[in-house]
Amino acid sequence: MHFFNKILQSLEKKEKKKCKAIRVSGQQLNQSPQSVSIQEGEDVYMNCNSSSTFNTSQWYKQDAGEGLVPLTNLYKAGELTRNGKLVAQFGGTRQDSFLNISASEPKDAGTYFCAGAQCSPGTCSLHSNLQVGPQPLCCLRILLLLA
Repeated sequence: MHFFNKILQSLEKKEKKKCKAIRVSGQQLNQSPQSVSIQEGEDVYMNCNSSSTFNTSQWYKQDAGEGLVPLTNLYKAGELTRNGKLVAQFGGTRQDSFLNISASEPKDAGTYFCAGAQCSPGTCSLHSNLQVGPQPLCCLRILLLLA
């Protein structure tokens, strides 16, 4: 999680209003939409795709002034997971991931991040001849409008 904080601090210093894809070692994640405003009760659909294949896909949420909170970890192509009103799926090609929030509430407002990794937990190890950088990371800011 340490590298996420560094990336977020860097973005905040640049005073970005929208998050853009961050390129790491030639890989890129694109998340759409980049920002969205919705009414309470509406569904939100997010997509994250990459030019590379990933072994795992993760989704995170960040509330203003808080750290990242993990929402999902997807390990298998086509894997679908449900957690309350959240539904996440890892695409069959392992190049995309989807997150859906149904019946949005004010507590759902925040910034959502997708991340991809090319190694599975427990199988990655650092070697002196291996350069390891942060996972590609992308985000979506959701602003919930109250009627």
